[in-house]
Amino acid sequence: MAFTGLVNIVKRKKTLHCGFKVRLGSDVKIASVCNKTWHLEDEVYEDISSSVTCKRCQKILEKANEDGYVTFGRR
Repeated sequence: MAFTGLVNIVKRKKTLHCGFKVRLGSDVKIASVCNKTWHLEDEVYEDISSSVTCKRCQKILEKANEDGYVTFGRR
């Protein structure tokens, strides 16, 4: 079951990616989950997780638990 709740949305061109916060020195940037990059021209806002249109980000959101945490790799 996919995560349902508020997520950071990164709008890059026409695609809506899920985002996470990255601290770069004293700045905090929002990078996309699927390719872990950020661009100056990205629009960032909060919205519900069902508005994400990136296929790779949707697959990652399917792995998230009810708190929104995703664990990668083996345990």
